Amino acid sequence: MRFRRKCKSFLLVLFSTPLMVGGCDCGGSAHKHSEAPKVESPPPEQPKAPLVQKPEIVDWCIEHGVPESICTRCNSALIDGFKKKGDWCKEHDLPESQCFVCHPELKEKFEKMKPQG
Repeated sequence: MRFRRKCKSFLLVLFSTPLMVGGCDCGGSAHKHSEAPKVESPPPEQPKAPLVQKPEIVDWCIEHGVPESICTRCNSALIDGFKKKGDWCKEHDLPESQCFVCHPELKEKFEKMKPQG
């Protein structure tokens, strides 16, 4: 009987000691882990040119010479907004701010806005 108790006690100490020691953070030199020096890898090389050219979205109506976002000839839903602002040329059925017939100086203004390329 004594032998069994001693054997059980021995096994309990044998298996629990590593658990207690492994969880100990005493700060002693025996427990310090040396960290490997950090080696920084060079950044990945950027491609010099895209493999596939993507089209740029340009806000320009080539046909009418104004930004597409305000072109009432291409998007009739914009007409009411210009009329409500009082920006409408009844004679040419265009926004007054885009009527090159009544205001030829606007053509130069819009030409400067035209995207290059």
